[in-house]
Amino acid sequence: MRECFFLIALIVIGNPAWTDAMMPSAKDRWFVPNVGIAESLPLKLEDVRLPRKTDLELAELPKITEQEPMAATPGETKLLTAALATEPTGEPQTSFPSDTPKLYLRWHGEGLNADDKIRCVWIAEDVGGAAPANYQVSETSTKASETGGFGTFTLSRPIKGWPTGKYRVEIYVGDKLADTIRFTIEKVGE
Repeated sequence: MRECFFLIALIVIGNPAWTDAMMPSAKDRWFVPNVGIAESLPLKLEDVRLPRKTDLELAELPKITEQEPMAATPGETKLLTAALATEPTGEPQTSFPSDTPKLYLRWHGEGLNADDKIRCVWIAEDVGGAAPANYQVSETSTKASETGGFGTFTLSRPIKGWPTGKYRVEIYVGDKLADTIRFTIEKVGE
């Protein structure tokens, strides 16, 4: 088979006049093993659509907006519950003095899947000139070990101290917002 193809190719390549006379379409066709005869089609340049580069510029930077927590339906329980405190097993609070060394966010899952990603995002909503509004202070995550998994996220006081103002912490299960806890940091003695 190779010898036959080689011989035809040699005759076609070696003698263009004979090729045009005997096989006018020989230049547009070729043999492909296991496929058969392939034919090339003429192509006009005006029919070709080349990819074009498109540059986009943002008019303004995206803003972090608050997402509403998933509402549990009457027959459904929340995926998790959470509480903030100044100690790992302390009483839940929503207001903390500015000298608090560490905040503890305790969470407990209800109906989680093993290996669900639990993500905690700490946000400074309004802390005056210390940071822009809705500034993301920290983010961390862990995986649920079981259906009723539980854990604690912590946030330590910054070296220069807590800026006073309004904060929130958002807890996600996967990409779904499961709970939001709002809290304030107040000057000591207020």
